[in-house]
Formats: sequence, C-alpha cells, structure tokens
Amino acid sequence: MTAPVLVLAGESPLPPTSGLRQRILHLTRALAVEMNVELAALGELPAAPDEPFAIHQVPHDVSRARALAGSLRGPYQAAKVSSKPLRRLVAGGEWTSIQAELPFVAPAAGSATAPLVLDAHNVESDVLRTLAEIDDRGLRRARWRWEAAKTQRFEREVLARAAAVCATSDDDAAVLERLGAGTLLIVPNGVACADVEHSLPAGGAQLCYVGHFGYRPNLLAAIELVDSVLPRVQAVVPAASVSLVGRQPGPELAGRVGPSVSVAADVPDVLPFLRRSRALVVPLRSGSGTRLKVLEALAAGVPVVSTPFGVTGLDTRDGTNVLLGTTAQDLAEQAVRVLSDDSLASALSTAGRALVEERYDWPVVARPLVQLHRDFGGAP
Repeated sequence: MTAPVLVLAGESPLPPTSGLRQRILHLTRALAVEMNVELAALGELPAAPDEPFAIHQVPHDVSRARALAGSLRGPYQAAKVSSKPLRRLVAGGEWTSIQAELPFVAPAAGSATAPLVLDAHNVESDVLRTLAEIDDRGLRRARWRWEAAKTQRFEREVLARAAAVCATSDDDAAVLERLGAGTLLIVPNGVACADVEHSLPAGGAQLCYVGHFGYRPNLLAAIELVDSVLPRVQAVVPAASVSLVGRQPGPELAGRVGPSVSVAADVPDVLPFLRRSRALVVPLRSGSGTRLKVLEALAAGVPVVSTPFGVTGLDTRDGTNVLLGTTAQDLAEQAVRVLSDDSLASALSTAGRALVEERYDWPVVARPLVQLHRDFGGAP
C-alpha cells in the first residue's frame, strides 16, 4: 500500500457544524475514495468508525492568554494552533503528500519532505484588512491592521513553501498569486447534494441567516439583518421574523432576541431551520472564500437574498437563482419580493438546485484536488 495522504486540521471536522468543518470533511472524504488518507486534528474528536479515512486525535488546549503571548510576531490564529504533538506526528510518519487546512497549521509540516498542499479557505490577511476598514471601534481597527500585517507575512512564507495552493474562487486565486503562490487550482466550496433533499420554499414570513457568529463578518451581517433589514421588511410584511442559526452567537445577538428575532445556537443540523424559512438573507460585507451556507440553501430549495459580496466566487445570476441587493434597503425590498411572490420563490428554488447539482456537488468540485494528490503519488 502506498504511503497515505495526511490532512492537517486545526479542529475536528466532526460534527460538520460550520463551513470550515464541512469543507474539510467533504474534501477528505473525496480524497479517501481514491487513495489512502489519514486526518490529524487538534482537540477532541468524536468516534467516527464509518468514515473512509483514519483519524488521529491530537490533544490540544491553548488558552487565549497563551495564544496572545505567542502572537507578538506571528498571527494570533497560528499561535492558537501551534502544536508540538502535531509536529511530532507529521515528522514520525511517511506521507505521499500533506494537505494543510488553512495556513495556520502548515508549520506542523515544517520538517516533512512530502509535498505540501495548502487548502486556502480564505485569503486570511484580506479578511482582517476588511475588518479593519469596517470596524467602528478605533482600538479594534488598529488591532485588525496589525494582525493583517502579521498574517500577510505568514501567508507569504507558507505560500512560498507550498507545492500547490487550492483557492475557493478566481478572485482569491489572483490575490494568492500576488502573495507568492506558485501552482494554483480552483476548488470551490460545495454541497453534498445527495444528502440534501430539494423542496419548494416554505410559506410564512420567516427569514434566516446561518453562520459561525464567532467570526466577526458573520456577526456583523446578522446584526445588520436584525437592526436594518428586518424593520424595513416589516414595514411591508408586518409578520416577518428572523431566525439566526449558528455557533457562538454571543451577547450581541442574545440581546436582540424578541418576538420577531430568535437565535438557535450550536444546532446539530441547520437544514430544518432553513426549510422553515422562506429565504436565506446574507448581508455579508467582509470576509473571503465562498459561502457554504448559500450553497446549502440553494441545494435545499431555499431562495437566497444576498449582497453581491455574499455570493462572491459563485456562478450565480441575479434574478435567476439568487436576488441581490447592495444596501439594507435593497436587501429588504428583495426579501419582500420573495415573501410576497410564490411564483418567484418557486422559480428561484428550482434554478438554485439546478446550479448546485451542475457546478457545486462535492464530488464535482473535488476532482482537481484528487488528481493533484494522485499526481504526487505517481498515479495516472
């Protein structure tokens, strides 16, 4: 048997309760269909006897204070996942190739001779730079700028070492190339169409937003939806409500719960919440990569109302498979259209499902990545 491909992750992809986890899990599964694969992840991992890959649980517990102390010169996120046990695991094995999920775990492969593949879920320095532009807190803006500068230096070092880099979109690929990436391939985010049954949109007037709210771009989008979009929708559709679904909602969202706003934290499956909603509204204005929440909604048949930024990197068409709006007023008007027009909602639902089946099913998007690792292993 040939040496395995090793996938390095800063956290367990199981359960797949975030976009990050879903991408890691489904790409690892796709690789495991074609080759011997092992996954090493920091922290606790649930038992997963049915997964087609071996799993290494690497104990890890780094306090915020310790991570901050270790981030004076490098990125905070890199300090959070710095792990001597993970480095020892990599150094002690023989690998055909090593795939790092995000640049922050890539240093664990520093002593390995196997080719390194970076799966760049985002351009991390761009995410931080955007946060510096939109944050209204002066000290936080300075912190984001400092963190962005450190992260960009770190990204350049990882990109220079990587044998290949996966980007989720052409836009991200162009930025990564400017930062020094050599071999680049586009591996968009995807959705497991076989696991997501399509149905026509629900009735009623519930809107929803799905995200990991510990990630500030998602938190800001949720706040805009509740504070700026929902009141404008309710001026036309008084019964309209918003459901916020995801990890780590925190006090800023908990304080907004009321008759028209609910929060569902750390749910095992977001699909039931999507299916109860008439539309997913995505007021994203910062971040990077492509949004798995959008793809999952489209696969389920839930209409999507979004800023153009929220669907960046996806081959969507305004008025055909999504509705786009730039301002809070624009988003509210588009949401009202979906709430008020059953024919429009059904057409968006059908077109959205067709798009993800053709372009974004995980086995489809993973093909270039699978071939890359096959090439490293000498397979045809």
